[in-house]
Amino acid sequence: MRIAIDANEANVESRVGTGQYTSEILTRLHASSRHSYSLLLKSPPLPHLPDQKKNWQYKILKPSRAWTRFSLPAHLFTHTNYDVFFSPAHYLPPITRSPSVVTVHDLAYEYFPSLFFKSDLYKLRAWTRRAVKKATRVIAVSEATKDDLIKIYEVPESKITVVHNGYNSELFNVKNKIPKQSLSSYQLRTKNYILFLGTLQPRKNVIKLVQAFRLLKEGGYKGKLVLAGKVGWLAEDTLDVIKNSPDHKDIVMTGYVSESTRQALYAHADVYVLPSLYEGFGVPVLEAMASGCPVVASNNSSLPEVVGKAGLLFNPSDPADIMRAILEIKQDREKYIKKGLKHVKNFSWDKCASETLKVITNLSS
Repeated sequence: MRIAIDANEANVESRVGTGQYTSEILTRLHASSRHSYSLLLKSPPLPHLPDQKKNWQYKILKPSRAWTRFSLPAHLFTHTNYDVFFSPAHYLPPITRSPSVVTVHDLAYEYFPSLFFKSDLYKLRAWTRRAVKKATRVIAVSEATKDDLIKIYEVPESKITVVHNGYNSELFNVKNKIPKQSLSSYQLRTKNYILFLGTLQPRKNVIKLVQAFRLLKEGGYKGKLVLAGKVGWLAEDTLDVIKNSPDHKDIVMTGYVSESTRQALYAHADVYVLPSLYEGFGVPVLEAMASGCPVVASNNSSLPEVVGKAGLLFNPSDPADIMRAILEIKQDREKYIKKGLKHVKNFSWDKCASETLKVITNLSS
C-alpha cells in the first residue's frame, strides 16, 4: 500500500503533544517494509526523523505558506498514486483524491473557547469539523474524545476507532537508575517535591495547583512544587499567581525540559499532579507511573480513563480537594506505585502504531 502522511508535526525540535505523537508513530512505521510511505513536509526533515530509504521518502512541498490549504492539496490532486492519506493532527486538506484517515486528539477548544486565541479557535473549530466529516476514518486517542466527536460534531460512531496513546518505556521505567545529582541544578531533593509537567497555559489549571500548594505548606509540607514545561499561550495570569504566591521561593519553574531531565524529575518526585481542565489523553500520567511516581489527576475528560484505578482523582476547581488527593496518595505511595507499574503495561507506542496502521490499511472494513 502507498501511504502519504503529513509529517510536519514531528518535524520540530521540541516535540510535545501532537508532535510527540506523530514522531512516535513515524519511528515505528519506518520499521515496516510492507508499505511504501511518502512523508510530506513544508521544510527539509530534521535529523531526528527516520532516515530516508527505498520505501520511506520525504517530499518537500512548496510554498510553505498556506501549506495545508494550497501546497498539500495541489500535490495530492496531481499525484494520484497514493492509496491513502493520513493526517496525525486534526486537519485534512480540501482535496485528497484518496481515502483518508485523521487523528483527533481533543476538543478542548469547544469546551473552553476563551482559553484559545481567536485565530487558533476558528482554525481548530472549522478545520477539525471539516476534517472529521471528510475523512474515511477518524482515530480518537481516547473514549472521551470519541464521545466528544459524536456529541459535538455528530460523527457516526462507526467511523471512529479509539487508539490510545503510548509512552516511551525505554526512557520511563524503574529499571533505569537515574542519579539524584540530576536534580542538583534545581536544588531539589528526592521525594521532596510535587511535580507538574506540561505546558503552562490556562487549560492546565496550574493556578489551582499553586493554591493547593499554599494549603499544603500551611499544613506543614516542607517540599517544593516543580512546574516543568515551557510557558505557553495566555499564561500571564498563571505567571502572576506564581510570582505573587507566598510560596514562590519554593516553586521551581524549569522551562522546557529534555528527556533526561524528565526522567529524573519523574523518578525522584513525591507525587505527580495533573490538574487540567481537559485532556484528550495525558501521556505524562503514563510516564510518571512507569517511572515509579504515584499520580493524582483531575476527574474530567479522558483522565479517569487513563488513570484508571492506579491513581487518585480530584475536583480540579477545588484546591482543597487537590490537596486531599496529594496527601491521600502520599500516605499509601507504595500501593499506588505498584498499581501504576501494572497499569502502564496496557499502553505502548508500539501498540498505538500497530493499531493506527491497522486503521489506515483496512479502510474497507
